[in-house]
Amino acid sequence: MTAIRLDPQFQLDPTQRLRSPGDVLRDDYMLPAAMTATELARRTGLPLRQVRRVIHGEPIDAECAIRFAAVFRTTALYWMVLQVEFDMARERRRHLPGGLGVR
Repeated sequence: MTAIRLDPQFQLDPTQRLRSPGDVLRDDYMLPAAMTATELARRTGLPLRQVRRVIHGEPIDAECAIRFAAVFRTTALYWMVLQVEFDMARERRRHLPGGLGVR
């Protein structure tokens, strides 16, 4: 097993538009592969309604992360980190003054 070293200062670029994991899934993985939600559901074994909900902004859970990782040759951790970073950035923007610059 390979250890993954996470940088304690890992941060997203605050000047970039906040993209949900569903946006990343659709725009960076499905569209370039000309993959439909139906095809992704078939390849992952997830219900089509669940795939569609993720694409439209519902959070990715561990099961989805594992299945997306298998299809797109990423890691499940990649999908989970996308979700956590999205959730944290959204909360910073919602609750903190000038939330973009606060870490």
